[in-house]
Amino acid sequence: MSDYTIGFLIGFCVVITIFLIIAIVLRCKNNHVTEYDERQLIARNTAYKYSFFTLVFYCILCGMLDIAEIKWAETVIQMFLGMFLSVAVFVVICIFKDAYFGIEKGKNNIRTFLLLSVIITVIQLFNFIYTVFIEKEPIITDGMLNSDVTPLLCAVAFLIMIIATVIKIVISKKEREEE
Repeated sequence: MSDYTIGFLIGFCVVITIFLIIAIVLRCKNNHVTEYDERQLIARNTAYKYSFFTLVFYCILCGMLDIAEIKWAETVIQMFLGMFLSVAVFVVICIFKDAYFGIEKGKNNIRTFLLLSVIITVIQLFNFIYTVFIEKEPIITDGMLNSDVTPLLCAVAFLIMIIATVIKIVISKKEREEE
């Protein structure tokens, strides 16, 4: 195994560990799981459906491009892009249908989500900028996007979620003012 592969695997395991620790801490802090009302559950199911079909169509597109021998990105980039795309679709739909945050402590959850999303976006952008502009690593190798573009994809996915959350907050605020 190369040093890059070992570093990637260690980094991936660290991210998963941090995610699990945050999830456990938040669950213990709230002392219960997030609850959703019936309307939110229906909206979440619809979002899951759209997210699933987004990923299916994306995989079909990648498969067709591969059959046509159009190599546009390394396999790992194609997989991560599909994952980021489907998760972003799910989160954006849930946010706009008021089904992403539970019925209890909604504003607190929104603040936590925005804070963590901004932190992740900044870290990923810094990682991308450092790799590409300081270490001078190319993001295109042999005419294909390589794994150095992964932090940018992650940052863009989280940025989309942040923008959707802010737009929904503004829309909700205007709706409350009109009432």
